[in-house]
Amino acid sequence: MSNLTKWSSIFNEMVDQFGLLQTREIMSAWAGLKVARIGLKQNKLLVLKEKLAKLNLHYQISDEPVFARKDIGKGGWSNKFEERPWVARKNGDYLVYVSNDVKSLQKAFNSELEGEEEEFGEKLGIPACCIDFYSKNLDKAYEKQNDFVPLVLKNTKELHSFNFWNNYVSQYFGYSLLSFFPCSFNCVESARFAQNTYDLINSILPIQASQIIHFQKQPILYTEYRGIYLFEGATFSNESVYLEDATLHATVPSNSRTLDKILNLHSITINSKDKLSFVDNAGVKSIIKSENIAFCTFK
Repeated sequence: MSNLTKWSSIFNEMVDQFGLLQTREIMSAWAGLKVARIGLKQNKLLVLKEKLAKLNLHYQISDEPVFARKDIGKGGWSNKFEERPWVARKNGDYLVYVSNDVKSLQKAFNSELEGEEEEFGEKLGIPACCIDFYSKNLDKAYEKQNDFVPLVLKNTKELHSFNFWNNYVSQYFGYSLLSFFPCSFNCVESARFAQNTYDLINSILPIQASQIIHFQKQPILYTEYRGIYLFEGATFSNESVYLEDATLHATVPSNSRTLDKILNLHSITINSKDKLSFVDNAGVKSIIKSENIAFCTFK
């Protein structure tokens, strides 16, 4: 068995066991692109340890579990942790720090423990401009659900057709090359990081790499509390996204009233970063203006 086949087999197994996003992080640590930090339930830690040993990776696991507060409308995704002393430890997530270098691993672990956000961000491979953006907007994001999508959009000069390498919003659907919030959807540094991650994944898991790129090119409607919607195969022209031939992916359950309205849409027009025009299949137009929405198109 060649080395490439060996690594491909291990990482394919990890995708099945931990998901593509978690595997992407461990693969990046294995290649020396960053120190990775993932969260896992207690019952998966033993399997992870076995895989890390095969990859010759070093790791450190938090002593206590953390508990995720699920975001409203985002399919179980969480951007916040909270204390739950009354909940059994096995129901929390243990933070696992992974690296191919012991010193880097220890520095990353200690920097987060001591609240040194900038140093920790550097160890995670986050560009300095994105670390700075995160620090300046953390309090504002934390007032809601600690998601930066509207803030990233506001900080992006363009109105639409952003660099698809920076589409971290697609992570809600299981596909993304970034594990951090870029400072803008056209950030050069975060796009470079994403390209390096793609090159790595494509060299070992080319099918998954192709899937990630496909989904990162799709337009996404973000709402803070009423779900996130990816329109696969939609067409874009003159500030409008046409949905008649699109396949809809949503983070809300099938009985959601908002989902029913989205399914009945013919097109969405981008008037401004916080103002959208919706036209349904009967030709009825409605306008929504809110700081809690963001419509992101990519090319």
